[in-house]
Amino acid sequence: MDDFIERLKQRKLVQWSLAYVAAAFALIQVLDIVAQRFGWPEQTIRVVIVVLGVGFFVAIVLAWYHGERGRQQTSGVELLLLALVLAIGGAVVWRLAPGKPEAALAATKDASAGTGSAAAPPADPHSIAVLPFVNMSGDKDNEYFSDGVSEELLNVLARIPELQVAARTSSFSFKGDKKEAPEIAQALHVRMLLEGSVRKQGGTVRITAQLIDASRGYHVWSNTYERELKDIFAIQDEIANAIAGELKVKIVGADGSSATSAPHNVDAYDFYLRGLALWQMRGEANLWQATEQFEHAAALDPQFAGAFAGLAITYIILPDYSVRIHYDESTRRARDNAERALALDPALPEPYIVLGYLADGERGRAATAQALYRRAIAIRPSFASAYQWLGNSLWGRGSIDAGIEMLERASVLDPRSAIIANNHALALISAGRYAEANALCEPILKAIPDSALCLESTFFATLLLGDLGEARKLTEHFADVNNPHAREEVRLLFDALEGHGDRHAVAARLATFLPQSAYDPTSGNLYPSYIIPTLLVLLGEPRLALANLQAWAYTDKAGQSEWATAMLALGPLHCDPEFVALVKRIDSSDPHYATLCAAKH
Repeated sequence: MDDFIERLKQRKLVQWSLAYVAAAFALIQVLDIVAQRFGWPEQTIRVVIVVLGVGFFVAIVLAWYHGERGRQQTSGVELLLLALVLAIGGAVVWRLAPGKPEAALAATKDASAGTGSAAAPPADPHSIAVLPFVNMSGDKDNEYFSDGVSEELLNVLARIPELQVAARTSSFSFKGDKKEAPEIAQALHVRMLLEGSVRKQGGTVRITAQLIDASRGYHVWSNTYERELKDIFAIQDEIANAIAGELKVKIVGADGSSATSAPHNVDAYDFYLRGLALWQMRGEANLWQATEQFEHAAALDPQFAGAFAGLAITYIILPDYSVRIHYDESTRRARDNAERALALDPALPEPYIVLGYLADGERGRAATAQALYRRAIAIRPSFASAYQWLGNSLWGRGSIDAGIEMLERASVLDPRSAIIANNHALALISAGRYAEANALCEPILKAIPDSALCLESTFFATLLLGDLGEARKLTEHFADVNNPHAREEVRLLFDALEGHGDRHAVAARLATFLPQSAYDPTSGNLYPSYIIPTLLVLLGEPRLALANLQAWAYTDKAGQSEWATAMLALGPLHCDPEFVALVKRIDSSDPHYATLCAAKH
């Protein structure tokens, strides 16, 4: 060992090593800057690092051979080891080089490792996700602004008919995540990723954006914009047009703009973005705060259509999260704001889905509702919520297959949305496809174990599959998350279903719960009104299920009565003449009547 150390000193290997590492580090820093400016692919820097790593061993070999006095004092074993190191390094460089089939194969294996399923089909070449831009303002209170810029960019791109744009819920689920671009793109079913940063200071804003082809690891395009805050919409249009040019698709609007009205007041836009961030979070407190922010925006700029559209989409869903407002009042406010938004800007898609939702709640207007949803999709072809609400309207009215098709499209656009997964699962449950319904929420519950929406559909599907033990665990978890006061109600239900309790008493209590009671934490009720009739049938009380439906279905304006009557698990109730009359009276059709009842008539 002493002799070996002495030989290292003679050949100055330590000095060679330090000098090489310093030079390599400096070179990597310079190349990283150049790569960002010229849009070089990410793999370029990676390959350079690997080459420099192999070069380190080459430098050591050179130092060994050409050390002090130029003498070669290397044994045959040492030469063999050095040759092996160089061979392995060369193989690594070859494997990681861009465009090599082996690299693509390795990436495919890595992406599918541990999933136990076949590799996903290639993403649409004209598909993109807008990742949340990083807030560089040094103030966490400005987070809503950077998120808002990202969302507005997403909305501009979503108007392009030829472009498939991942919805906000899914793309924003990677906020702060350190995953690599190919992994994110695979999860969102897209080819391209748009990412960047926002720095807001006083009346100016600096936005840096870059477009990445995740399928190849290339930086396709990047740019930096520094403007006055009042020009924020012009910046968004510039970025969107640049991306459209790279993807060779056309922005809606003859002038290449997003064709939507911009606010005239910067503070109004600020309040609008705050409201939008709160609306996306859902929940009773957040939605009420969102109405306040949108009201501030509308007061500051009465010509800003987006503020009224924000109020419309908030009020239309508020009764499903809060008992502080009744459906009649919420629908009145939603309609008023939606109509005002359309009067100011008929190119906004949100008011159309709100008006569609309102039409869905009025008897005889299902066709009008579906036409309004389709109009919103025509304006913004990647509008996941429009596909979701259209799908709900279709399957709730008896067209289960058509409804599921629309919900599948919504799920592709927004694969990490719990509300879309919930609605999609409920449509599958109505068709008796319980295992498929469970699979929809598996990835979401893995990422967010306390997702109330996914726990709801999963416990329901598991119960209908007949696994009472697992269904009890899921329902208890659902209660812990959504309404801890309902734990006793869960125990009573499952005791009765397992034969340890009074089925009729439990059913009688469930039948008394009012439609909005599931959103009241003091009610003791956990189950939405569209689930209760099926629970009553499972408890052996089909007549009580019918009476429960008759008590609220005729006045329902939220579409829950249609969902309740479409459940296959209602079994023989589908053939009851009173049930048939009820379905007809609520302007729906029973998708299961022909199959279950044809032989009886």
